[in-house]
Amino acid sequence: MLRKNYKKIAIAVICLALMTPSFYALADTKADILNLSDTILDKKDQLEKIEDELKEYQKKIDEARKQSVTLKNQIELLTNHIKKTELEIKETNLEIDEMNSDIASINKEITGVQKNISLQKDLIGYYLKEIQRLDKKSPLEIILLHPFFSDFFNELSYMRTLQDNLYNSVKILSDLNVSLENKQSDLKDKKDASVKLKKNLENKKAKLEAQKTGKTFLIGQTFASESKFQALLLEAKKEEQDLESDITTMEKKVREKLKQSDLLPYGGNVVLTWPVPKNTITTEFNDPDYPYRYLFEHTGIDIRAPQGTAVTAPAPGYVLKVYQSNTWRKYSYIVLLHAGGISTVYIHLSRVYVKPDTYVSRGQVIGRSGGTPRTVGAGLLTTGPHLHFEVRSNSVPADPLKYLVDI
Repeated sequence: MLRKNYKKIAIAVICLALMTPSFYALADTKADILNLSDTILDKKDQLEKIEDELKEYQKKIDEARKQSVTLKNQIELLTNHIKKTELEIKETNLEIDEMNSDIASINKEITGVQKNISLQKDLIGYYLKEIQRLDKKSPLEIILLHPFFSDFFNELSYMRTLQDNLYNSVKILSDLNVSLENKQSDLKDKKDASVKLKKNLENKKAKLEAQKTGKTFLIGQTFASESKFQALLLEAKKEEQDLESDITTMEKKVREKLKQSDLLPYGGNVVLTWPVPKNTITTEFNDPDYPYRYLFEHTGIDIRAPQGTAVTAPAPGYVLKVYQSNTWRKYSYIVLLHAGGISTVYIHLSRVYVKPDTYVSRGQVIGRSGGTPRTVGAGLLTTGPHLHFEVRSNSVPADPLKYLVDI
């Protein structure tokens, strides 16, 4: 009789699991996860091939930089940069696809864990009801119901088995809850990474657009003439050197003067807000892909901004220097001094609204952005509308992104 009960109980537990919708859903979830895993592996293979192609283009770029600076080499360099950026865009798109597959896979895993949790809860409920039913019987009742001692001990053994199963299910449930928390944390990390990848994709697309514009503009400026190209480089290099020399010399003198008169605190920290609305960075600080690195490093960031965007002071400061060009060949710029040994530089301006030896407040409009080729104040090597923004700490160029904050 008792053996029949054991079989009945065992069949009931199995039936309970089989009748639970989550039991079948778990099998479907595992199949979906396996399919997603195959997709992810395929994306990884494609990414590896692109990595090999990128290395080849980087090799060509490095070789071109070692050669003499000629118009032909510069155009070849820009062409390879363009092809490299196009590959990077393809790579980033694949990384986004792979990330989406990862997110889908984790979502499936979370669904599987949640269904497994539901199954364990059903089993725990069943075990508790069965234990409660047996608990209602007194030892005397059990003895009277089972005159044979073997049946009596089998009943006690059954009770212990139920209790063990209950303990195991509770432990499994606890482990599943921990697993669920971990997977939900992984999901959040993947989603955050996906947002960064999409922003990275925007930046690369903007960089590609700037590179193509730069190549077209370079050819248009030089008319494929080597002599005109060399004259252009000489003019651009001199302009950059003059600006660098002026800023360094003037900043040192003026800071000392302001320090003595307490007009501008030298110590303390300064917080910089974005001088134009936060947007895509088309060229980064000391960007390795900057096509004119053999002339000078890119000592700031290029922030995409429509022509004529209001440029505001990122912190209270003193106007050190202003240059308003009346031609497209020379860029217009502003230099501000701030507390804490920080200075900021704004280049390719289409309009300038401040004068030297005056003070500005945070958010005050100091000029308008430019950068569109062949517009007043744009300069020789511009690649499109943007603001070139620099931050210097004690006259040494620093990465502006380490200082800029959103307020």
